[in-house]
Amino acid sequence: MRINTNVAALNAYRNLSDTNNAVAGSMQKLSSGFRINKAADDAAGLGIANRMRADTRAMTQASKNAEQANSVLQIAEGATSSIQKMLERMKELATQAGSDSVDVNGRSRINAEFTALKEEITRTVDTTKFQGGHLLKTVAASAGNAASVFNGSQSGTADSGNTGTATAPTFNGTYSGLVDATITVRVHDAAGANSGTIEADDFQASVDGGTTWVTLAQLATNTGVTVTPSAANAADGDVWTMAATAASGPTEASGGARSFLVGSSEQYTTSDTLTIAAIDLTLGATGLNLASAALTDLDASRAALTSIDAAMEKVATALGDIGATQNRVEFAQGNLKTTIQNFSAAESVIRDLDMAEEMTKFSKNNILAQAGTAMLAQANQSAQGVLQLLRG
Repeated sequence: MRINTNVAALNAYRNLSDTNNAVAGSMQKLSSGFRINKAADDAAGLGIANRMRADTRAMTQASKNAEQANSVLQIAEGATSSIQKMLERMKELATQAGSDSVDVNGRSRINAEFTALKEEITRTVDTTKFQGGHLLKTVAASAGNAASVFNGSQSGTADSGNTGTATAPTFNGTYSGLVDATITVRVHDAAGANSGTIEADDFQASVDGGTTWVTLAQLATNTGVTVTPSAANAADGDVWTMAATAASGPTEASGGARSFLVGSSEQYTTSDTLTIAAIDLTLGATGLNLASAALTDLDASRAALTSIDAAMEKVATALGDIGATQNRVEFAQGNLKTTIQNFSAAESVIRDLDMAEEMTKFSKNNILAQAGTAMLAQANQSAQGVLQLLRG
């Protein structure tokens, strides 16, 4: 019998440690409901499940995009239907005005309503927006312009024989605008009325101690610029003021063709998108082409009827495109919901825990842990028999 190394106790302790780890793992899984709580549980399964979860979240958002797309289309449809009704009334008026049963005064009154309806079509097109973007017309993007900014301001009255020297009225300041900015100098008479605009070369600047014609590049790269009116254009009593143009920021394009992301199959620019062509219901030539239509006389009224017919055909085409896209969006949304359900089920198979199976393991390991504890206690007591040998 050996007492320095209790092999039975070591063996019992090892088995008990493994069992306790298994019990702890089961408790973690049972409390979270997940089979995979860390990468060590199933590294490959975790990667697959995470990809499915990401796809499911993306498709859930795509479904919301489809709902928003339907909202956009409903707004566009409502406004287009209103324009259709106005065109119907305009055709009625043009038909009335295109008959000699109406005199000049009557036709004038009819034309007044006709003109008002044209203005209402324009107003409807201009105000039909979603999130700030036009739905029934296209507005091109603008780069905007930078402001011409001088720190400080000064104006003065020009004298006869102004030579542009230091005694002339000056504008003292430091330019802080951009090179592509615009600088203007306005001339006012004694009453303050604007009497002309002076070009950039009509005033001079003293740059770094020298006298030169002012340029935007010089103003952008030098400080301490002193600007004086040019001797060639100064007149007795003229008041010179430096005026900075106001800045306008860039604007995004608004309207045009609209593309809705209603899928997440990695075909983000093709199969995952639905697109509706640009709708232009303005009165111009690219839209309804009714800008010049009027009911001023018999011939104009009959010509207006032809234009109105063409405009109504364009509105009908727009309504058809909107309706077709609405149907596509609804079917796409239904398919997304089914796909989300199936992806969620597939992820559940990989990530979620079979509670009954894990509870069976937990019960087994719990009993083994209790038995292992008892056996470890017995193994620790086994060396007590050596004492009997020592007592003799």
